[in-house]
Amino acid sequence: MNIESTPKRASKRTTQPATHGDAAPMRFLDTYLAALLARASSLISDEFHATLARKKIPVLQWRVLACLSDGSLPMGDLGRVILAKQPTVSKLIDRMEAAGLVVRQEDPASRRRTLVALTPHGSTLAAELVVLALEHEASVLLPFEPETAKIFVDVLRKLIEQHAK
Repeated sequence: MNIESTPKRASKRTTQPATHGDAAPMRFLDTYLAALLARASSLISDEFHATLARKKIPVLQWRVLACLSDGSLPMGDLGRVILAKQPTVSKLIDRMEAAGLVVRQEDPASRRRTLVALTPHGSTLAAELVVLALEHEASVLLPFEPETAKIFVDVLRKLIEQHAK
């Protein structure tokens, strides 16, 4: 495929790498949305994961605690939300249940589904970690005007909504 037949992006990308003053030319991945989102997510997450490591909380356990802090969820939905495959989720929930953080419950709406909910101990831990996560988020967004930060979060939510189908 030659350059003329390459589909054009919505932005005005040129075939020449962009530069910033005396800086080196920007590479494709420096402007490609998926790569930028992945890099930003990795960098920001790594900062918070260091906080979790100091508290000896595994990342997937944090994700479950955060996810369930707003209420119970079916086991099947948990994997999608915490970005883990179902066998991993089942083993994780087994460990969290043994630690007294979560309980499995029959879904009153469907006997075929199992709900997972936080125990009082799990709720307390989740609340502590959510406060730390919100503090971290505030430090990440600090350089931006509040309205810019809100737009940024809204755009990310819209992207997720559009591509989660």
